[in-house]
Amino acid sequence: MSKRQDEAAYLESQADRLEQFVDFGQARPAVFPKLKPSTARVTLRMPSWLLDELKREANRRDVPYQSLLKVILADWLRKQSAA
Repeated sequence: MSKRQDEAAYLESQADRLEQFVDFGQARPAVFPKLKPSTARVTLRMPSWLLDELKREANRRDVPYQSLLKVILADWLRKQSAA
C-alpha cells in the first residue's frame, strides 16, 4: 500500500472521531476573497479525432470534456507514481 493510500485509510478510520472535536452545528462556509485560482491555462494541440473521442466520452459521462481530460491525466499520473 502506498503512503497516500495509508494516509487515506487512516483518515477514513478517524472520520467518526471528528465529531468529538468539531461542532458541525456551528460550521459556516469559509470565504477566501484573496485566494488565487489554483488552475493554470494550458494550450494543447491534439489530433481532431482524439478531441472528438474525448468529447464523445465526456458527453457519455455527462461531464465537460476539459474536466474529463483532467481526471484522465490525474489517474495516469497516480498510476505512474504507484508503479
